[in-house]
Amino acid sequence: APRPPTLNGSLWVVAGEPLTLTCAASSHPLPIVSLARGRRLVAVAVYEPQVTLTLAAARPEDGGEYLCRAEN
Repeated sequence: APRPPTLNGSLWVVAGEPLTLTCAASSHPLPIVSLARGRRLVAVAVYEPQVTLTLAAARPEDGGEYLCRAEN
């Protein structure tokens, strides 16, 4: 099983500013790493050690809790 995934921490972002979220995990074989907001999947990396979600300009509707998940 993959080691517990890590998210780049809690962030406060002002609307209009760029936002980057990174979710990473390590395992052998490489994991499937995903970021979700609520029930909606927003970024996935298949057999990669990390996934990154980048927004050029954050909007108020981008706020909330994001879940980092790793599967092997």
